[in-house]
Amino acid sequence: MWFTALLAAAAAQAGASTPPNFLIILLDDVGRDKVQAYGDQPNCQPTPNMDALAAQGVLFRNAWSYQSCSPTRAALLTGRHSDRTGIGSVILGGDGVYTPLALSEVTIPEALPEHTSIALGKWHLLDSGDPATHPIDSGFDAVCGFLGPNDYFSWDWNLNGTVTPRTGYYPTELAAQTIAVLDRVTEPFFVYYCPKFAHAPFHTPPSILHGQGNSTSAVIQHQAMTESIDTIVGRVLAHVDLSTTYVFLVGDNGSPGETVAFPFEAGKVKGSVFEGGLRVPMIVAGPGVARGAECDELVHVTDYFATIRTLSGLPPIGLGAEDSIDFAPLLADPASPGVRDTLYVHKFPFPGTTGQNFRALRTKRWKLIERVTSGGHELYDLSVDPFENDDLLVSQPGPATSAIKNRLLGMMPTFP
Repeated sequence: MWFTALLAAAAAQAGASTPPNFLIILLDDVGRDKVQAYGDQPNCQPTPNMDALAAQGVLFRNAWSYQSCSPTRAALLTGRHSDRTGIGSVILGGDGVYTPLALSEVTIPEALPEHTSIALGKWHLLDSGDPATHPIDSGFDAVCGFLGPNDYFSWDWNLNGTVTPRTGYYPTELAAQTIAVLDRVTEPFFVYYCPKFAHAPFHTPPSILHGQGNSTSAVIQHQAMTESIDTIVGRVLAHVDLSTTYVFLVGDNGSPGETVAFPFEAGKVKGSVFEGGLRVPMIVAGPGVARGAECDELVHVTDYFATIRTLSGLPPIGLGAEDSIDFAPLLADPASPGVRDTLYVHKFPFPGTTGQNFRALRTKRWKLIERVTSGGHELYDLSVDPFENDDLLVSQPGPATSAIKNRLLGMMPTFP
């Protein structure tokens, strides 16, 4: 296999001690409404393998990613908010600006010196003209994924910077490579698996992966794609030993607007800073993790960095990951008090481009959205209005709601 020589070299350098392994499964455009274990959408397609993972671990109900893929990936790997990385929107190759994840950023693989680190699948942190080795340049030992447009049946296959045109069904091809890595990689390992499912273009996957039939409806196609990634995740997890490996399954943002149904709304899901865009499925299982539990504490995608360092037995790093907070105690005791009082994101366009500029901050109860350019605000009480239909600054204007707004504005983080 393509990684045999690399693994042999890593084995020769490995120390005597063996910290735990880590597998991150980063779903693409799969919101809470698409995972049956969350119960947020009564007509959700089956997801038996994600549900089974939840039965073996902890399901988090108040986990935030960013509103779209590139900011989430940057925040996850660096433990830093978009205000620090500069990645507040999707990186586009043709927008006329150069906006990759800077190689000066310290990433999780760089913070795990004893682990063999492999990136599999979608990267989306490089820009036009960047080498296909950008994941390796960012700290990974190896990369296996794709370059080029979002086509599931014809793509450019990237193996450690060597790019080869390929055809076939990309998700099953990538899963096969991921399984091969898990079966043969030198322990300890950090595997970052980003299957790109269930991102557009919407289509009907091979029937062996799902039971949704053939349809031209984006809703049904997305359901079929989500059921298919659940099937594929099940295949991958069959090669994981949860007594030695922590599995983090998380969404990169909410579901696309054209695929959602009531009570979710098209304008309040992927791409937005409403809960439907930010509050994502997140399930963690592994050694010492409580089984079949749920946690209502606030967790942010930036927190993976500090948590993985802790689970590896390592102290916090001295540089970087400023926004990452360790949630490892919640894995053993999901009912214990969390350490986060707030969750925060900032969606903004790259310099020289146009786009929305929003900040959002929530506590367990309150949610404030700020339209940065205009200075407008929206305030929601999530305890009674989880789908953000009642802006209290409109329906209940006055000193009380203004005071809540100002208190939340004062809780917004500041950056040097």
